[in-house]
Amino acid sequence: MPASPALRRLALRVARVLPALLLALPLAPAAGGQPDSVLPSTATAPPAPPAPAAPARPRLRPRRVPVSAELARTAFADADARPLLERARAARLAQDSALGAYDATAVLRMTVGMTVRALGRERLLLRTEHAARVQWGRGRGLWVEPTGRRTAFPLGGAALDLTAATPVPYFPGRESLWLPFDALGGVARAEVDENQLLHPLAVGAEAYYRYATGGSLGIRLPDGARVTLRELRVTARRPEWRAFVGSFWFDVERGSLVRAAYRTAAPVEIWGALDAEQRRTLGEWEERARTDTGAAARAARAEAERVRRDARATGGLGGRLLRASVTPLRADVSAITVEYGLHEGRFWLPRAQTAEGWAQGGFVRLPVRVEERFRYEGVNGTAPIPVVGTPAELGLAADDTTWWGGGSIDLDVPLLAGRSPADTTAAGRAARAARLAAREDTLVAELRLRADTLAAAAARSRAAGDTLRARQLDEHAAWHAGRLRRIARRRAACGRGDGTYVAGTTTRHDGALRIAVRMPCDTSRFATSPDLPGALLDPAEETVGDAEREALLAALGLGLQARWGPERPVLHAGLDLVRYNRIEGLSVGASATSALGLGYTAQALARFGVADRVPNGELSLARSDARRTVRVGAFHRLAVVNDDRGAPLAFGASVANLLYARDEGFYYRTWGAELAGSRASTGPLGRGGPLGGASILWRAFVERQRGAGRAPNTQASLGRLLGGARFGENVEAVPLTALGLGAELARTVGVESAGLRLDLRLRGEGAFTSRADSVGRTGYGRLTVDASLARRLGGAAVGLAAMAGTSAGALPPQRAFHVGGVQTVRGQWARAEGAGRVGDAFWLGRAEAGFAALTVRPSLFADVGWAGPRGELLRRGRPLSGVGTGVSLLDGVVRVDVARGVWPERRWRTDLSLEARF
Repeated sequence: MPASPALRRLALRVARVLPALLLALPLAPAAGGQPDSVLPSTATAPPAPPAPAAPARPRLRPRRVPVSAELARTAFADADARPLLERARAARLAQDSALGAYDATAVLRMTVGMTVRALGRERLLLRTEHAARVQWGRGRGLWVEPTGRRTAFPLGGAALDLTAATPVPYFPGRESLWLPFDALGGVARAEVDENQLLHPLAVGAEAYYRYATGGSLGIRLPDGARVTLRELRVTARRPEWRAFVGSFWFDVERGSLVRAAYRTAAPVEIWGALDAEQRRTLGEWEERARTDTGAAARAARAEAERVRRDARATGGLGGRLLRASVTPLRADVSAITVEYGLHEGRFWLPRAQTAEGWAQGGFVRLPVRVEERFRYEGVNGTAPIPVVGTPAELGLAADDTTWWGGGSIDLDVPLLAGRSPADTTAAGRAARAARLAAREDTLVAELRLRADTLAAAAARSRAAGDTLRARQLDEHAAWHAGRLRRIARRRAACGRGDGTYVAGTTTRHDGALRIAVRMPCDTSRFATSPDLPGALLDPAEETVGDAEREALLAALGLGLQARWGPERPVLHAGLDLVRYNRIEGLSVGASATSALGLGYTAQALARFGVADRVPNGELSLARSDARRTVRVGAFHRLAVVNDDRGAPLAFGASVANLLYARDEGFYYRTWGAELAGSRASTGPLGRGGPLGGASILWRAFVERQRGAGRAPNTQASLGRLLGGARFGENVEAVPLTALGLGAELARTVGVESAGLRLDLRLRGEGAFTSRADSVGRTGYGRLTVDASLARRLGGAAVGLAAMAGTSAGALPPQRAFHVGGVQTVRGQWARAEGAGRVGDAFWLGRAEAGFAALTVRPSLFADVGWAGPRGELLRRGRPLSGVGTGVSLLDGVVRVDVARGVWPERRWRTDLSLEARF
């Protein structure tokens, strides 16, 4: 059943308020406007035309808090901050008529990853690159000519064409502060507007920000002139997701932005933001309906009714199910950097821009990175730049403007770039051209048939009196006919040997920028263009230098935060706080979280298990700068014994427990206090920073540990109903008090779709203990090392994994190592005791071979492992072993294994798991 219009509008509003997601969707339409993007040029069949443009609807009026005398007084921490802001504000809106033209190469790289757990492997969902020559002339518009393009979807997908999103370094009125996630960004707006992101340099921003000057820097130019830069440190008055904190460097004389590092002042909770936006929007339309007259009042009443319909629909069953299934839904922009270069001794033009962020829906987290780079061939050169005129002036049909709200851009001429490398012989090139021409003839015939069929259907509807349907069919027929004309235009131009042809025109930013696209006739060498970085899937190939960027990001530390201003607590309960295991049975939780300002966040979490009827909870106070987090808290929780591999309390394990009663976690109870911290990984999205982009977790703790009971508290499961499956026994923990420290480091090197991936994990823990059964023994230490190697060999893929751990001192049973089960030795069962299964040392080996596909990968595997006394670690003994076959979906996000135990158990078992190694 198709989604209702209200739910579709809900999805659009999610995209509009999800900054990090918009980093991954630079072609998303602005609210109330039409998309600048078009269909991919690699399509092999004519796709359905886009929906006809809707009539323009009234927009919300700009609104902002007036800058009172008190706000103005408290906005500036020192006397130099105000004049520096005023110079920057004037330069931002000034138009330097001396800059008349430029010729540049623009490179765009976009990367989207995916991870399931905090230290889980970060998979690469998408990496795409686009290069183009951009030529701009004052009063003449912008010409874009693509020169390179390549896309990798390791987990499956189609090619992308980002020509319509080609970065533009400058046009009159361009916003100097790069906001790639602002749907209406690109054009400088004079005043701050609460309906959009809160611009820190706009007029009226003093009501939302505080300013302080920082360091200064002198730059000597080749001609001997000296340029002085001054830092302006900006902090938001409240931890508001629409606001920013950052370090901005300006040319003191001109006021021009030279470089900056900034981020949003707080993450955004999407569902709460949508509800607030809905209430605010409804209130404004109702007010305008009361105060306006005539057509304006009628339009306001219509908008208010539309918002009410959306609220009723999204509050219905479909909307509630959507919220329950995708929760939490949040996002953050963790870092943006911009760098400008000085040209002709006068013009500051952007050189490099990078943005990082993430979006989280349920247990899936999507890191996103967007990079742009500009290289200038000439500024104010003498080469003539043609005027970007009307479609007719460029030889285009007037109907070509039908779909894109004042502009048409045709990149949907498929078949031009074959998927095989370009032939080196004349005969090979001729054969390839003949194949492409034949495919294009087939497409033209299909387009013509569709256009004629739609036109005939429109005539029948008109004769039947259904004028609305007839108009829709006419528009679809015109769209197909327009494609036919554009293909004919390309054939004519390329047949004459022109080399390029005018693909179409479009506008951006409400018509502020006119763009014409000139496409090359031969796009077969796009993937090997010298304008693109050296290797698409090599994390070392960054379009922006890591060393320079890290120097900028150093300013975004814990000391640069939004001011103190506690926000109303956000209440949350969802699937991410639901779990099922043999101790708690069904365990449900709820949390309350409040952003306090200065980087602090307070959270209270409560949880109750139906089977054990033991309440658990945590109180914590964390401080974060979006890359690093430090947290202090008190807790009473159910802890996991075998937490070295897998996540027994995670969603995937809970599903397996409920389905077939195969809980492979062992548990104990603990209460106490901890000081913990984390550093986020850059994974395949890039490298740089300490430890080369590794994820780091650390924890200092004092806690009281005790048993959770040996017998399961529940035997309820689907497997119990169908086949008598039962949960096994738990371990018997030793009561003790522990004072200790633990740390975990994880690093991914390479991307398997590029040939090789290495996952490394190192974990250590040590504690002083007080336990009644071990007089004189005062502590323990444990260390585990885990490495996984995945390698593509043609159409095959090979995976090898090795893991080992040892300990020192008196290791209590609740911190022992366990082997057996889907996370260690498939085909064997995880048990609380038994030879080769439990001990204070262990080792594990895995081997796997299958197809190289990452979307659906069948494979064969063999596992072997042992656990026992550390004194017997190197002695001979028969280890646990198992073999089988498995199917990995989406590079191990979901996996199904059918395994046969070899020793000691010789039984078949089937397992469903999330976050698999391979």
